[in-house]
Amino acid sequence: MFKKKLTRREFLKYTGATGAALAASSALGPVARVFAKDKIKVPIGDPNYFKGMKLNYVQDTNWLHAPLFVSPHIEKEAGVSVGRDTVEYFKIGEGFSKIMPQLMSKKPKWDWIQFSPMFLGSFVSMGALEPLDPYLEKYAGTDEYLNQVMPAYREFYMKWDGKVYGVMLDGDIHLLHYRPSFFNDPELKKKFEKRFKKELKPPETWYDYRDTAQFFTEELKNKGIYGVEWVVNNPLFGWGFYYDMIASKGINYFDENMNPTIVNDDAVEALELFKEINQFAPPGHETMGIDETITYWQSGRVVMAVWWIDLTEFTAQAKPEIADDQASALVPGWKIGDKVVHRAMTLYNRIASIPKNIPQDRKEAAFYFIYRLSHQDYSTHYVADEYSGSDPFMKRHYETPEEYLNPDPLRGTSDLWPTNNGIFHKLSTAKNHLKAGYENVQVGYPQFNWSGAVEYAQSMSINFSKFISGQLTAKQALEKTADEWVKIVQKYGLESQKKQYANFVAGAKKLGYWK
Repeated sequence: MFKKKLTRREFLKYTGATGAALAASSALGPVARVFAKDKIKVPIGDPNYFKGMKLNYVQDTNWLHAPLFVSPHIEKEAGVSVGRDTVEYFKIGEGFSKIMPQLMSKKPKWDWIQFSPMFLGSFVSMGALEPLDPYLEKYAGTDEYLNQVMPAYREFYMKWDGKVYGVMLDGDIHLLHYRPSFFNDPELKKKFEKRFKKELKPPETWYDYRDTAQFFTEELKNKGIYGVEWVVNNPLFGWGFYYDMIASKGINYFDENMNPTIVNDDAVEALELFKEINQFAPPGHETMGIDETITYWQSGRVVMAVWWIDLTEFTAQAKPEIADDQASALVPGWKIGDKVVHRAMTLYNRIASIPKNIPQDRKEAAFYFIYRLSHQDYSTHYVADEYSGSDPFMKRHYETPEEYLNPDPLRGTSDLWPTNNGIFHKLSTAKNHLKAGYENVQVGYPQFNWSGAVEYAQSMSINFSKFISGQLTAKQALEKTADEWVKIVQKYGLESQKKQYANFVAGAKKLGYWK
């Protein structure tokens, strides 16, 4: 079935520019076959094209196995592959220290790297990554591919200074997850409406979120059920759950001159409201981390959670008895004027890039592999696969809910992926999952992605956690963060930071996120 999908594709010929043939050289390898008036058809359809080249790569341990699923298919297309013997792994949080020495080496040992775009600015600014635009130009259909990638990912995580340096592999986005059974309970609906003079439904604003969280906790706490949960204790990601709130107030990280913009009445209001809402979370809410939020959600003891999109997926796998009592919606926002403004953090994510210092023939093969790995021909299947670790990042991904019910046609089973049964067993669940993902990514707000990203994130996360635990007031936490951010700017150099941050500003203005 999958093979037929590939062979039925129309192979496009691009006949715009005419001119002399590209100069052939042994260093260019297969590129010498390309002429200025023609683009290479995709898939290539020649298993000898890259002469059986096997690529070395590195990835984080949480991403799992998508390259290994897709490799046999790409090898049949063009003779380039990866294998279990050519991959190295790093733990999340160790990516920068693992990858940077190899990128700066004269002879990197990896042909492509998978990493969070948090590090994109650092890697590009050091001249360590290969620009991908010339490679995209060589192949037919790349405009269609780029248009498929959701703007929040394409503009912030694939591009730097107007050039493409990475291809998307995983689209992380925050969603509002909730339990429909509680919202649909007639008795609870009546009580809520009587008390708050409004309908019980997934909350649209942050104040609605507070009211709903308070109501469920006060009504259900005696049964061990709580209205809400939040990640508050994670040095790399904790800040992002607060930034869902202030980004929807229109608060960016810095102004264009790298002055922090987070110390104001709106930011204080949001932080204090966050803490108020968090009081309705389960015991230990002052120090709750990622693992604890997963455990509580999968136990069925929490009604609402702002979390990454895949919470419903791995809960459906781990706890099938509660799989269908899950739904998702837009992350709440703030009412500004006559409308509610929403922002959802695109926190972490994964892209693939090519080291600058590897040989040209390996660059060519590596680009074809990561491009095809990212391409909708394959990614449409594996974003719905329980053993891939990838979430939707293309328009097409949100339009194929049936993929979540069916076996992945890219693979069979093995010791690494022992089942292949789909994730959800109801189409309605898959449709809601993707609808909510699509709505949130349309208002997706980017993380730090320039030099110092981890330090900025850790500064805000630590001070945010200290506020939640009562060590700092809201204003003190924000002022301390701003002071630390200024020092980080100075550490990396004001002019360098302004130049890098200009990439964020350009994307934010393009997508309407800049006041």
